[in-house]
Amino acid sequence: MSEKKQNPLYELAEQFFGESSFKQDLNEFEKMFRLKSSASYLKISQFEENGYYFVKAELPGIKKEKAGIDLHECYLTITITHQEEINIQHTRGSSVSQTCEHISKTVLLPFAPDKNQVKTTFKNSCMMISFPFEESFLPPPKN
Repeated sequence: MSEKKQNPLYELAEQFFGESSFKQDLNEFEKMFRLKSSASYLKISQFEENGYYFVKAELPGIKKEKAGIDLHECYLTITITHQEEINIQHTRGSSVSQTCEHISKTVLLPFAPDKNQVKTTFKNSCMMISFPFEESFLPPPKN
């Protein structure tokens, strides 16, 4: 017999941490943590093309209803709100956990666009915000 099987403390630890619900819950928590931490980063890019200025936000795994924008002068804020309820079943009962995650990122635009001309589309896990761009919107160069 191995040393592990002879010692009752090792047997107890194996029973407790073996294929128990505690270990499964711990694995689920770790999996959930990895998913949440990967979603907490917003990749945003800005570019001008064909007379329009674009702000592109890559939002993998985020539904359109969870994303929103707020425009205040030259500042554009993209906000993701996610609320989730998780039920974890234990052998001695059940427990419920609720999470709410709020992520936002603000970008500085080169000019203050007209709010009535801002358009937002959501396709392939990307939010694209666009508005007309003219050179006259930019401040005059400093001498």
